[in-house]
Formats: sequence, C-alpha cells, structure tokens
Amino acid sequence: MRSLFWKMFFGAWITAVVMVMAAIYTTHFREFGDPRHEERWESQEIFRDLMRNLGRTRRHGPEHFRFWLERQPPEIQERIFVLDPGGRELLGRRMPRDMAPLFEALSFRNRESHGMVENKPSVGFFMPQREGGSLRVVFIAGKSKEELLLRFLWRNFWPILLLSMLASGAACYWLARYLSRPLDQLRAATRRVAAGELDYRVAPTLYSRSDELTDLARDFDSMTAQLQESMAEQRRLIKDVSHELRSPLARLQVALGIARQKKVPGLETELDKIGKAADYLEDIIADVLSLPVAGRNQRPLDDVVEINSLVSALVEDLRGEAREKDLRVAIAQSDSELLVATRGSSLTAALENILRNAIKYSPAGGSASVVISATAEQSRIRVIDSGSGVDEEELEAIFRPFYRTDSARTRESGGLGLGLAIAQRTILHHRGSISASNAPGAGLCVEIHLPLLDIPD
Repeated sequence: MRSLFWKMFFGAWITAVVMVMAAIYTTHFREFGDPRHEERWESQEIFRDLMRNLGRTRRHGPEHFRFWLERQPPEIQERIFVLDPGGRELLGRRMPRDMAPLFEALSFRNRESHGMVENKPSVGFFMPQREGGSLRVVFIAGKSKEELLLRFLWRNFWPILLLSMLASGAACYWLARYLSRPLDQLRAATRRVAAGELDYRVAPTLYSRSDELTDLARDFDSMTAQLQESMAEQRRLIKDVSHELRSPLARLQVALGIARQKKVPGLETELDKIGKAADYLEDIIADVLSLPVAGRNQRPLDDVVEINSLVSALVEDLRGEAREKDLRVAIAQSDSELLVATRGSSLTAALENILRNAIKYSPAGGSASVVISATAEQSRIRVIDSGSGVDEEELEAIFRPFYRTDSARTRESGGLGLGLAIAQRTILHHRGSISASNAPGAGLCVEIHLPLLDIPD
C-alpha cells in the first residue's frame, strides 16, 4: 500500500473502530459481571425447573432433589452444586474453589446470595427442610463476562456497530482526503517544476487553509521563484557574454580576411584552421543566443507550415553534407496534408538541427531515415541515424542545455550540447513533444509530435 491517502484512511478507520469497541466494552463490561441481573442469566428454563424442584424438596426431602439432579444432562449437572445438611456435596463431587464463599454466605437470615464462580455469575439459595437441617444450592447462571459481552454484541448490538463503522469510515475518508489533497498538489507541482514550468505556483490553491501545509506550499513557491530567478540570471549572463564575444570575433574574422588577401606563402593551412575555429565559435554563439531567456517571452504562433514539404526541403538542402560522408538519406512521407502552426523559421531551425545531427552522428557510408506519419490530431516525425546510439540512462538528459554525454557520439563530433535543448524548447512552444530512444538495429531515434491544424476548406 504505497498511497499515503489509503494509509491514513485505513489507519484512522481501524483506530476509530477499535475505540468504539473499547468504549462499548468498558461501559458494558461491569453490567455483564453483575450476577444480580437476572434478565441476563442464561437458560431461564433450567432456572425455573431448579426452583420448582427446590420447592418440592421441602416436602419430599433431599432424596427427591438428588433423584432430579441425577437425571439431568452432564452440562446441567456441572452448573448446579448442592450441600446436604451434613455439609457434603449431594452427588459427592468436587466443588470449585471459589464457590466456598458463596456457600458460607447462605444462612437462615440470608437465603439468597450472588457472586462469581470461575468468573461466571452465580446465585446461591438456602432451603430449610421440614425434617430439620437445610440444603444449600449454588447455580452457575451464565457464562463469563467476556462471553456474555460478545454474545450481546453479536445478537443485539451489531446494527449500532455497523452504523458506527460507516460513520467513522466517512469521517476518516474526509480526514484522509483533507490531509492528502495538499500533498497531491505539492507532488504535481514538483513534477511540473521538474519539467521546466518554473512559473507554476501551488500556494494560491491552498489559501483556504491555515496550517503547516500552507506554510510548506509558500516555502515551495519561494524556492521555485528563487530558482526561476537564478536560472533567468544565468541565461541573461550567458547571452550577455555571447554578445560581448561577437565583437572580438568579428574583428578576428576581418583580420583573417585581410591576412588571406595578402597571400603570404606557407600560411594558407594555418589560416584555414583559424577560419574553422572562428566559424565553430560563431556557431556556438548563435546557439547560445537562440536559447529563450524565459517562457513568457515567447511570441504567438501566427504562421502555418506543411510538414511533408518542410521536411523534404530540409532533406534536399542537407544532401550535400550527406554526400560528403557517402551517406544515404531516405524519407517516407505521409499521404495526407499535415498543417502545423508555427512562428517564423523557428520550427525550420529545430528540424534542421535534428536532421543535421542525424547526418553528423551517422558513420561514413551509413544511412539516415526520416519517417512522417499522422493520427487524427497529431503529426509524427521520426529521425533515425545509424550511429552508436546513447546510453539508456542519458536519453532524457541529452535535452538539457550544455549536457554532453561521455559516449563516442560526443567525442567524435564535438558540440556544445545546445542543439537538442533548443529543439526541445521550440517543439514545446509549438505545443508538441519530443523524445529520444535507441532504435533496434540502428542508432538514435528522435521522435517529434506536433498538433495538427484543422482548417476548413
């Protein structure tokens, strides 16, 4: 039982039922232990038969009672003990130890006495005889207090007990729900914050409460706000640094162009290396500047693009890079028109990044494939390379900014770890989803889902 709600519910319910049973036991136990309550004696017929034969014994003597008692079944004989005028048990039996005080209390002045024998309510009678002497009789009138109480509960009290269980169950259900609902809200908020929704706040939903859970929600929101501010400042810092780097980079590229114009012998190779390094640095700065500072800065999706046409155009543009690696790129399009809302060239840049990664991470002479399909509400794009794939535990982490795996994919190709992060943010802004998995018999498979537009004819 992993649910906190059910743990609290059953724990409180069992506790309430036990308390009800304990209260009933405490309030009624003493009543069942009082042997004077004749209405709770067992076997009223046996008691009446006993009293009728005691009356006849006055006229006919102890032998009559002996004759009657010997004819009774053993379970009745075990409940009736008689002392004759000589103080001997009428049938010669051994009496229980705690029966002696009850016999001693019987006399001419006290002809009826009550007490407990073996924890069972018992009654004693003093019967004087016409010929002289007397009989003292003890009748064990019932069972033990515990047995009487259980029988009472079983026969008479179960409707009240059932009603108590239902009432306590309803109260415990409400209590468990009242206590666990804020925890469920905090759990949902934690998942949303972990998914990147740093602007989500949980405290407004708990303002009607004024307890420790409300304070916990406010602390959680405070922590999330500080985290959001810290991450925003970090992104602003990265963007500011990137902007500052563009000025010396531009001067470096100008100086590189001047050096190439001078055509100094022996420097062409070194200048090419400097040019590649400068281009690589320019790509890194462009990727950093593509990261949004905050989700609220996103602009609305005010344009429409057809997925089949867009992906086909991107594949054709990248065939030159594929031919350099002797790489075969296959595309399988959907038969239907797939219209998706977008903004400017943001979706184009994200898909181009993913396609370029598939070409980059596929080995020379390998292949890459793009499969486009659709359901009634979504389009699906699967981009599969023929590289070495990614470790299973890192499939979600590769979408984090600046994350780089330790696998051969990163060591061979380099990169700053921003391409998939930018693509994920772009796809999420388009109200879609993106995921990665290792395709059987191939490399990494990046799957994109985008909602379709329903445009009337």
